[in-house]
Amino acid sequence: MKKTLSTMMLATILNGCATTENPNSQTASLSWGEITQQEGIDINGNQIRLTADSGQFTAKVFQGRKPVKLANIEVEQLPVWDNWQAVDKIVPAEAKDAPVFVPVSDGNYWLLARYAKSPKTGYHAWHSTNMKDWTHHGPISTHDNRWVTSAEYKDGQFYIYFDKPNDEDPHLIIDDDLTDGKQGKVVGKVFEDPTHGSDMAIFRNDDGNFHLIYEDWSPVDPSKHAWDSPLAGHADSPDGINGFEPHEYEPPIDVRTTPTGKILPYKPHPNQMEFGKDPYPYVYQEHQGPQDAFGDYTLIKVGDHYYLFCDYDPADKSKSMRVGRWRSDNINKQFVWDGEVGAGFHPDPTVGFAEGKFYLLVQRAGNDYISDGPWIDGVQARAGVDIDNDGKIDQWTEFANIKETYQQKSGFVRVVEKKPASIDVTSLPAGYSYSVEFKLSQHNQLKPVITHLKTHIK
Repeated sequence: MKKTLSTMMLATILNGCATTENPNSQTASLSWGEITQQEGIDINGNQIRLTADSGQFTAKVFQGRKPVKLANIEVEQLPVWDNWQAVDKIVPAEAKDAPVFVPVSDGNYWLLARYAKSPKTGYHAWHSTNMKDWTHHGPISTHDNRWVTSAEYKDGQFYIYFDKPNDEDPHLIIDDDLTDGKQGKVVGKVFEDPTHGSDMAIFRNDDGNFHLIYEDWSPVDPSKHAWDSPLAGHADSPDGINGFEPHEYEPPIDVRTTPTGKILPYKPHPNQMEFGKDPYPYVYQEHQGPQDAFGDYTLIKVGDHYYLFCDYDPADKSKSMRVGRWRSDNINKQFVWDGEVGAGFHPDPTVGFAEGKFYLLVQRAGNDYISDGPWIDGVQARAGVDIDNDGKIDQWTEFANIKETYQQKSGFVRVVEKKPASIDVTSLPAGYSYSVEFKLSQHNQLKPVITHLKTHIK
């Protein structure tokens, strides 16, 4: 198990003292003054950033009282996920309304959406083995159950969540065959929130629990904010059916302004009266000033970080809607803003990993988006060792490009395992100290930010 060590403890290690927490794994926070050379970079806390198109730095990462041999040196970047590239539409042309992407496993990719040629039959299923060619397999829900928002997969069964009415009260269909053109077993309502908001994401974590992220409309008149909200809620369930309760956890998103104390009515969504009057009043707590609003969520875990994508309806109405991004290293805590993708549409995004890349698919014409992952390319590194303890590096490895790699966790739709970027030091002999040298360059107009180096001793 890796430990992230404090600056004070790190300085002690570099002076040759052992740590009992984990003697085989040490983390270098790049703020304690062991940078020996630098050019074209800025050091701010534990972040090393480029200030030009390219730069370099050298840092000592280990010092001991006796020779040791390193197994490898891992490199971490800032986890902001900026490197999304617009591409031609990946969703088939006949797939309309908000798509739902369900990458079950390698070469087994499903897409759920409304069918343009038969809009009265609810959501349909398409299958692909390569994310290019899609085979249409017919409806998976009735027209009454057409407001599909999200889906998961477990042990051969698809868990298909739909709002009924639109934007409210998530219901569930469980289906073990998306090719038969029939709706699966309708479980019914699985979550009821008196604030009315839904447009939820479902996410099955690698501990097996299902997490539901939903719009909470209590602080806003949603009809004036594209039926989105500055507040999101979070509930979970062990089986995707039972146990979802409103406000179980800290809100994953909360950008509310100051409440005025007034409770005001709002007009329900036009589709919300389709199935009869709701017992809860359509009211909200007024807040001061304009508020950004978010909704139509989709969630993925990459390594130890959770990334939440959503509609972003800016309070500044001169700006169009776009995809908003949030991230957290704890799904039960509030997420932090991570940036935005695209502009000019009502995205209703869905995210997943397939064919070695990450896909962010959106509704409406225009573009979809792909990414190699949060890691930003443009990092070359080498390592060197001081063999005779004279304070000088005696042997260096060759410079090599380094990057993280990703692989979908078996049995989980939106859990992606991360193999850290690392510097190969197997060719180096044992020594008293080790240093690293980096060459950084801008890639696709983005600049890598190095945050930590982790040394692993054999």
